[in-house]
Amino acid sequence: MVKKSWNYLYSLLLSIILLLLVGIFLNLNSNESNVSNNVAVVNKSEHIQEREVQKKELIVSDKRTLLMPDFFDQKSKETPLLNKFLKDRKKDKKAKVAIIIDDIGYQKEIAEQIMRLNYPITISVLPFLSHSQFAAQMAKEKGLTVLLHLPMEPHNSNTDPGKGAIFTTMNEPEIKAKILANLKDIPYVDGVNNHMGSKATEDEFIMRTVLHELKERNLFFIDSMTSPHSIGYQLSKEMGLKTAQRTVFLDNEQNIDYIRNQVTILKNTALKYGSAIAIGHPYCNTVDVLKELESILEPEGVEIVPLKELLE
Repeated sequence: MVKKSWNYLYSLLLSIILLLLVGIFLNLNSNESNVSNNVAVVNKSEHIQEREVQKKELIVSDKRTLLMPDFFDQKSKETPLLNKFLKDRKKDKKAKVAIIIDDIGYQKEIAEQIMRLNYPITISVLPFLSHSQFAAQMAKEKGLTVLLHLPMEPHNSNTDPGKGAIFTTMNEPEIKAKILANLKDIPYVDGVNNHMGSKATEDEFIMRTVLHELKERNLFFIDSMTSPHSIGYQLSKEMGLKTAQRTVFLDNEQNIDYIRNQVTILKNTALKYGSAIAIGHPYCNTVDVLKELESILEPEGVEIVPLKELLE
C-alpha cells in the first residue's frame, strides 16, 4: 500500500515537472516569436523611414536639378538689367567732357581716323583748304558737331592766320563779308570757334561784330581762349549766344606723354567742376591718345559727350 502511494506521488510529480517544462518551452517560443515580430516591425519601420528619407532626398535632389538651371537662367537675365541699372545710375553722376579737334582740312586720311572714333567728337574745319568741304560734309553725315574754325588775327604779326581771317583793321562790312564767305565755303556748321585770334578776341568792336553775325545765323561761339584776355566768351553770354570756352589744350607739345598728362588735367578739371572742354589737333600722337581716351576717362566716372551738351 505504501509502495503504491509512493508510485502515485512520483508519477504526479513527474507529470507536474513535464507540464512545467512544456510551459517553459512554449513561453520561450512565444517570446522568440514576439522578438522576431518586434524586430520585423522595427526593421519595417526603419525601412519605411529610410525609404521616406531617400524619397525626400530624391525630391530635394530633383528640385535642385530643376531649380539650378532656372537660377542661372534667371541670373543671366537679371545681370544685364542690373548692370544697365548701375550703369545708368553711374551715368547720371558722371562728369562730362567734350573734345574739339581744330585745323581740320589739311589731310583727308587723318580726318577720317578722327571721325571713326567711338565717341562724340567735334570737328572744327578751317576754310578754303583742299579737304575742308569733304571733312565738313563727312562729319555732318556721321552726326558729329561741325564748327567753322574762324581765322583771326594773333598778336604775333609775323604769323599768318590763313585765308578768310578777321583782322582788327577791318570795318564792319569787311568783317561781315569775310564771315559770309567762310560760311559759304564751309556749310553744315553748327557753330564757330576762333583759330589763333589772340589779338582779335581782345577787341570789343571786332568781337561784337563777329558775334552779331553768328547770332543772326543761330550759331554758337566757342572761345578757344588763345588769350587770357579774350572777351569772346563773356560777350557771347551778354549778347545771348549759346557759348562755352576751352579748358585744356591737349597738344601744345606733340609728345605723347605730354598729351596723356593733359588728358589727366582734363579729367581732374571735369571731376572738380562737373565739365571741361579740350581742344586738340590732327597730330598722329594726338590721334593715338584719342583712341585710348575712353579707357582713361570712363573708369574715373568721366563721360565724353557732344559739345552741345556743355553750351551755356
